[in-house]
Amino acid sequence: MKITNAAAAAVLITFVFAILYYGKDLLIPMVLATFIWYLINILADFIASARFGRFRIPRWLCFILALIIIFGSLHLIITLVSTSINNVIRAAPAYQENINGLMDRIGEWLKLDESPQLNQLMHRINLTRTIQGLGLTLAGFISSTGLILIYTLFIFLEQKCFLPKIDKMMGGETQRTKVRRILRRIYDDTKTYIGIKTLTSLMTSIISYIIMKGVGLDFAIFWALVIFLFNYIPTIGSIVATFFPSVLALVQFPSLGPFLVIVIGVTGTQVLVGNIVEPRLMGNTLNLSPLVILLSLGLWGSIWGIPGAILCVPITVVMGIIFSNFESTRAFAILLSRDGSIRTEEG
Repeated sequence: MKITNAAAAAVLITFVFAILYYGKDLLIPMVLATFIWYLINILADFIASARFGRFRIPRWLCFILALIIIFGSLHLIITLVSTSINNVIRAAPAYQENINGLMDRIGEWLKLDESPQLNQLMHRINLTRTIQGLGLTLAGFISSTGLILIYTLFIFLEQKCFLPKIDKMMGGETQRTKVRRILRRIYDDTKTYIGIKTLTSLMTSIISYIIMKGVGLDFAIFWALVIFLFNYIPTIGSIVATFFPSVLALVQFPSLGPFLVIVIGVTGTQVLVGNIVEPRLMGNTLNLSPLVILLSLGLWGSIWGIPGAILCVPITVVMGIIFSNFESTRAFAILLSRDGSIRTEEG
């Protein structure tokens, strides 16, 4: 019986991952729409908490203001990225020539000029191709924006019907209460993570923009947007986001001064916000093992690419909450947790 159950579980897991991979063109916009839905709710809650004497903004007006701000921000980001991508790609060949000249100087300094190893290294460094790949990735986000916004609007239209539908699906009051508590915890924990991550990513990108603009780096606003988006990717996102403007500074300026300012300034900002500010704001909300986060990053990144890497932590949080509330999967929730302690939602 155990062998049969294990085989059935293996087949089910394979089937689920096949759907996730081959259905990603449909699933990714839906999941990103849910992400934006969370952002709008977070902003609406923040606006609703503001008081002007005895006056409080009505809830419906809070949602309208949140919708305007989020959609306006998306429009601004799309406009900036669309304009910047073409400019960055056009400038990439000139940067490539600077890289080649830099490699020549390094080779002469190390007396490796004309060596096979240096030629191979120079052949592998293709900034044009790398920037074009980054541009295509961001362009992919832009191309699906319309579908994502449509999904977001329909999620809002269905928002009031979620719980009544779930209540009718459940049998008894005990089970209904438990499911409501699970959904409430999923909503609260995911909202907390997305809200804090958005705030810290915005802080990091603004400070980084000031540093890059201060030294005169080309396309500073574009790289600030890249830093903002990539900071949602745990562990490696901040490293990759810092790498691009640092390399650009190395090839744009004749001296090492601006390069060192950007490397030290942006890296210091990432460390300060990511290791001090964010943990203090986040607290013990996630309770996920760092190793699990890294493995989740690799798994979802391989299935859904950059969107999967951005969404890997919220997805793992949801899985951990669901696993912790069922006896048969509780062991998996313990493995996902940081310290082995889990919380169940008993009805």
